[in-house]
Amino acid sequence: MGRLAGSMAASTGGEPVAEYSRLHDYRMEHIMQGGSVKQGKGALATGLPRWRQQVQYAVGHTLNDFYSLQPEVRRETPVQFLLERRWPPKGEAFPSLLHYWDIKTTIADELMRIVSVNHLREIPVMLYEQWFVPVPELEVDLSMIFQLAWNSGTPGRSLSIQKFMVNGNEDVITGFLHMANVFCNQAYGQPPETVEIYSLLDGRKHSFDGGAVSYAESLDYVRLLSVFLDQAELADRVVCSSNRRSDKNEDVCGRYGLM
Repeated sequence: MGRLAGSMAASTGGEPVAEYSRLHDYRMEHIMQGGSVKQGKGALATGLPRWRQQVQYAVGHTLNDFYSLQPEVRRETPVQFLLERRWPPKGEAFPSLLHYWDIKTTIADELMRIVSVNHLREIPVMLYEQWFVPVPELEVDLSMIFQLAWNSGTPGRSLSIQKFMVNGNEDVITGFLHMANVFCNQAYGQPPETVEIYSLLDGRKHSFDGGAVSYAESLDYVRLLSVFLDQAELADRVVCSSNRRSDKNEDVCGRYGLM
């Protein structure tokens, strides 16, 4: 796995890798979605709709539950049943009851459509796992949460990566593509085979050939993102704090993503 690292610092050739500032993909997404941190009268706000965070959390749990099953069990398990267990309750987060049911119906229909044809006989090699890899050229550790990643079937390529978003956002899509390209090149010495990003509310799928984007271009893009490190760390503390509904719930800023 090259210099890929999980909960511990990566190393190569028995020599410790220098520790850099950690650049998290979900923090960058938060900023690119317009979630800059605002301060006023002792309070901090993220500017992101609460309902969208709750729905993304439910989608993340549902997909994790579904793809944790063996392929033969998945074929017999309705994904809408798993979604029902994770869906947020009706409440003030949604603008209206009609909006609540519209979002729920749309998300359920789209998930059913996707999983009915998505890697039916395969087991993911990464399922809502967070990994980081050092990028010496930028002096950062690039940390990414891979919702679904599959073995590549193409020689000279690494993973086939899939990401699921409630709302599509061109900046986030572009940013994720470049971060995934840098990550795979650093971790495996190869670009990803494909990067697929699903935008659930509008039913769109953005598919990219991982080899079509140069490493140098992606490195430049991630270099630009790294200037937001300080702002991202502040945003992370605020958003994570606001989403810890109880000590029994997992943090939405962790395995199941924010955006």
